[in-house]
Amino acid sequence: MPKFTIHRLALLLLLAVEGCASPLGDLGKEYGGFTDENLLVGVNDVELQFPTQTTSPVEVVLQVRSEELLKITPANNPADWGAAIGINLQLSDATATALAMNDAIEYTIQNNLDVKIATFQPTIAGNTVLANEAAFDVVLGAGVSTKKSRIPQQQIVSPLGGALNSSESAVDIFDIDASLSKKLYGGGTVTLSTDITKTSSDSSGFNFTPDPAWQTVGTLNLTQPLLRNFGEAVTRAQIRLSEIVQGQAAEDVKDTLQTAVTASQQAYIDLELQWKILQVKQWLLEQGEAVVEILNLRREYDTVESDYAQAVATVQQRRAELISQQAAVQGASDTLKKLMNTTDYPLESEDVIQPTGAMQALPVSISLRQAIMTAMEHRPELRKLAMSIDSEYINMEVANNAMLPQLDLQAQMSFYGLGNNTNEGYQEVFSADFINYLAGLTFQVPLGNRGAEAKYKSARLQRMSAISSYKRGIQEAILDVKTSLRSIVTNAELMRANRAFRIAQAENLRALGVEEETMSGLTPTFLNLKLQTQKGLASARISEFTSIANYNKAIASLY
Repeated sequence: MPKFTIHRLALLLLLAVEGCASPLGDLGKEYGGFTDENLLVGVNDVELQFPTQTTSPVEVVLQVRSEELLKITPANNPADWGAAIGINLQLSDATATALAMNDAIEYTIQNNLDVKIATFQPTIAGNTVLANEAAFDVVLGAGVSTKKSRIPQQQIVSPLGGALNSSESAVDIFDIDASLSKKLYGGGTVTLSTDITKTSSDSSGFNFTPDPAWQTVGTLNLTQPLLRNFGEAVTRAQIRLSEIVQGQAAEDVKDTLQTAVTASQQAYIDLELQWKILQVKQWLLEQGEAVVEILNLRREYDTVESDYAQAVATVQQRRAELISQQAAVQGASDTLKKLMNTTDYPLESEDVIQPTGAMQALPVSISLRQAIMTAMEHRPELRKLAMSIDSEYINMEVANNAMLPQLDLQAQMSFYGLGNNTNEGYQEVFSADFINYLAGLTFQVPLGNRGAEAKYKSARLQRMSAISSYKRGIQEAILDVKTSLRSIVTNAELMRANRAFRIAQAENLRALGVEEETMSGLTPTFLNLKLQTQKGLASARISEFTSIANYNKAIASLY
């Protein structure tokens, strides 16, 4: 199994272990399976094996000298990474420290800051879900009040001249109330409440019984919309929407993690490439210096100043290119350090990361149909777009309900009791001797209803837009897969072509070496030709390494 596949399996395991998976349980099943088989009717399920084992005609012809040609090829040991990496930012010789690709990817999974930031979002979204669910929690209410009044009042005088009531009203009232209310999934609210009122009356010349009087009331109240705002589709809409946002946040974590790991793989591959290019340029400089040394010895015989100056200029150009390449290696190392974000290889350190193992084309077996199917089933961005369709459908349901007239029901039943204490009062409440009823309907509808209808049409268009966005996402996924797969195919062919190019250039340099051994004298023209041939071999070798790196990068970004 290719190492890239192993890494992707590790990502899914990490999500499960660290709790980054969707907190919606089977949400993946609910939103999965969006692949339209009809899209792939014309796609043949042909399995491709890379890299190919075919050899070019050049390789066949030069097979007998393959070992000799390899010896004169720069950077001829894929597992050797030795090279001078120049000076660091402290103006001292830079040092290298080895790191394997598997370790680099593991550091990225554990420490990458983009991944850490993304992992907070599902928890934040989960708290939003809880906050919306809390709207249906039971609410406890309570209150207490006291009132003391002393008010003069008119007296009623009987025909016989006596007063029938007191000239003042003196009342002390102490009131306690408590309630439990709950919002129902159907849209209504049920409230159970009780009220205890203690009343002490003091009016000169009159007696009250009971005094103090304890009045108790038990009330059951229901308010329920019957048309607009009725049903779970409306009342639980915010919960369902927040659950979708939570699911999208979980997909964002997967997307960020996959992006970080792919970036880490590609950064490591790029670091391998920069090291190999550095080896080639170092070899090229050494070969050029050897030619200049020969020309310098022949300056007194047959080397004109222009030939010697041209050779020296060529070597100095190679030296400048080597310095630039040393900086490129250090820059590629810093890029990988940033992605890993580990104290073992800190970004602020001037140690340069050196790859381990051999730089070679990774074997892969894949078909276009299977690659597209896998991408459409598992790409986080497609799953997020599919969830957006459901989100817009919920909004459309709510908007459709809002077009209905408003018809609300209110029903209330109260039980009263009165006694010398609360026990006596509640005995009368539970005996149901004093019952009050209330029932009513309220109706309201906007004439024309244009606002609600406009919002519903807008919601429908938003859902159609979400469906179109999902279809566009499928197209983009297919395009990305085809681009990556085409890059694999192209670079597999380029590896073969560049390998033949490098072998041919090595044969060219070997032939010059044979001619050099048999020549009675080395002409400056011949040595300049040798410089050009060295450059041709170095360019061919760099092209070969570049095609290998691009091939491996394409595999990393396939899904």
